Amino acid sequence: MKAIFSKLRPSKRLVILLSAALGVSAASGGAAVYVGRDKLLNRFTAPAASGLECTTLRMLKLDHKGQRWIRMHVKTDRAGGPDRVRTALRVAGALAGREKADLYQVVVLDAAGPEDRAGVRGAAIGAEVLFAPGPRSVPGMDEPFRASYNEATANAAGMFHGKVVRLGLGEVRAIMAKMDDHSMCIDPTMAAGEEGVPAAEGHEGQ
Repeated sequence: MKAIFSKLRPSKRLVILLSAALGVSAASGGAAVYVGRDKLLNRFTAPAASGLECTTLRMLKLDHKGQRWIRMHVKTDRAGGPDRVRTALRVAGALAGREKADLYQVVVLDAAGPEDRAGVRGAAIGAEVLFAPGPRSVPGMDEPFRASYNEATANAAGMFHGKVVRLGLGEVRAIMAKMDDHSMCIDPTMAAGEEGVPAAEGHEGQ
């Protein structure tokens, strides 16, 4: 019996090789678990293709030297720069589908930002999109889109004190091609079941 067991006893070299193989296998399995978890986390933390939910602050329909310009101010809550500009692009596209104009402007503010029209400027602007279907007819527009966002996070007063990042036309087109949502912002002034956005008519410069 002792002779049989002595023959079946593995050599030290074989034991070492088997232990190393099992160790590598366990490490690979653990790595696979972590990679899978990272992919899952990335999926949930990735920016929304169509931006975020937003709230309409105001929409202005302006007469500018015979042209019709529509300006829209909207708010988002604690949104990052890329999400803000995606939101602005989505709203600009949705607005163009509802209203005919020569120029559409969508400005994204933080939820804590200014409410009055005069305050919508400078550091209050978290993202901005200008869209002109016929850019040659609109002064200062040499391309259909001008899109930008402030890379900073809004402070307690809703102000952005960071670098302004401007998107190229190719980037804008790529973003809009991936959108799976084309909704407008929530309008708190509209009654349930009604559509559209109340607008103030006026002249540019008011």
